Amino acid sequence: MQNNNLLKKYLFLSIIIFSNQLFAQKLFENNKDFDIFRNYTRWGIQLDGLAYFPATIDNPEHFSFQSQYGIGYQFGAVYNFSINNHFGLQVGALAGQMPAINTYFILDKNDLGTGQDYEHKTWPSYSPVFNFSFPILFEYRNFSIDRYILSLNAGIHIDYTSGATIRDTYQNYYQTTVNNPGGWDIDLVGKLGWYFQFKPLMLQTSIVYKHRLKDQYTGYYSFDNLQNSPAISGKYIQKGDYIGLSFDFYFHKRAREVEMGCRANTQSKQVKKRQERARREKEKARKRQEKMKKKKAKKMRKKAQKKWIFW
Repeated sequence: MQNNNLLKKYLFLSIIIFSNQLFAQKLFENNKDFDIFRNYTRWGIQLDGLAYFPATIDNPEHFSFQSQYGIGYQFGAVYNFSINNHFGLQVGALAGQMPAINTYFILDKNDLGTGQDYEHKTWPSYSPVFNFSFPILFEYRNFSIDRYILSLNAGIHIDYTSGATIRDTYQNYYQTTVNNPGGWDIDLVGKLGWYFQFKPLMLQTSIVYKHRLKDQYTGYYSFDNLQNSPAISGKYIQKGDYIGLSFDFYFHKRAREVEMGCRANTQSKQVKKRQERARREKEKARKRQEKMKKKKAKKMRKKAQKKWIFW
């Protein structure tokens, strides 16, 4: 089961890499360079829809017992620091929920003493409290296509989770119980996406992948009190890795702020021009002084030669 989960993760990543290679030739031709936040706020709102990978289960062959992908989400605020036009640093604060238990199984009617089989397929069980993440991501931007900017992000999430115990049951036949002791941990995160510039806002949409270095939920499952099948139990581990879509919204600055920014840029250019003119004038004055000194020294040598001849 664990090998299958790894294969699914690698498949997702392969699809991402392959799909973006289709744009590679166009992306790296005629590369441009400008400040993408010139007309937009550096503060943004982030909304993520996430698909958490299935949990790892011991002895899953009984009753078609399996863990499924679970849907989670997170939201919050982010801020972009610019190192230069191509590189930046994104930090933020996010809150969200993840599925702790998301299982599927079938119990035979002969085990239940009923007239039909029981199929267990319900909504995932979530923690009643939010998880908190504080992203620190370095970003690279490529400006090959007007108004569409490729972005590559990589870094960490500093996560805080509150302790929780979660159960999923069916009468007295089945139970899964997992626990999260809570606390701080650090996870690895990568994002690949695009900035889209529109008049009211700029949208960054990305495919995001998160790899947890520590298991999110760990516990056990059990099937008991069945009429024909023996009781079984095993470990249930929800690591917390996910892949998903991330949307960051940066709003257009007010016209006055843009005008002030442009005016500041214009004034800065004018100052540079004045400084350059002053430097050139100073250099001309220095050369004139050197020329005058050379002429004066030449005259002094001529006078000295005439006095020697006369003597």
